[in-house]
Amino acid sequence: MIGRIRKNLLVGFANGIVILLPIIITIAIVRYLVIKVNNAVLEPLLKLFAPMANIGIHVFLAKSIIFIGVILIVACIGWGAKIIVVNRTFSFGEQILIRVPIMGRIYNAIKQISHAFIGQGKTIFKQVVLIEYPRRGVYSIGFTTGVTKGEIKSAMDKYGINVFVPTTPNPTSGIFLIVPREDIHFLKMSVEEGMKMVVSGGSVTPPFIEESTEENTAT
Repeated sequence: MIGRIRKNLLVGFANGIVILLPIIITIAIVRYLVIKVNNAVLEPLLKLFAPMANIGIHVFLAKSIIFIGVILIVACIGWGAKIIVVNRTFSFGEQILIRVPIMGRIYNAIKQISHAFIGQGKTIFKQVVLIEYPRRGVYSIGFTTGVTKGEIKSAMDKYGINVFVPTTPNPTSGIFLIVPREDIHFLKMSVEEGMKMVVSGGSVTPPFIEESTEENTAT
């Protein structure tokens, strides 16, 4: 019990650091840039236009207008260069990551999964299942994609479920099976956990959840 609380506390603390650190760094960078822009741009421009206006009264307004103008100019430059610079930089970094042993293979597989199976934030996979495939006594991890309908359901004369069985380590390829409901073992792990297990060839196994869960086969 104490060990579980300690683990949850450490995980929560790590997640908090991951969330807060980018915010803190962003605030620090913005503050630094504002100070530098004020010293390097705003003050010299104010001195340049000082003879034309009563700067003592309009300092804040003048600085605000100049600051907004600088932001717009920099933003225009950024928008113009975004497609070329960002895309090329990301592509270069991605190629380096793909060349890293093991990590590159996992990253490439997950990227292909995202493109092939995940669209508009929703995966086509419903639940992780265990079926006897390719023969009795040998089990494979599969993902349900729905229930059998129409002509196939009529031909089977029983309740069938559509199951995709991916290959390792590239789960974008696999085999589509229609399995009778009584031959399927529904697992409690999430689709993400099941996919990690497939990609890693079984080296990454999610912890066993003892609590009972309701089967969730989409119609």
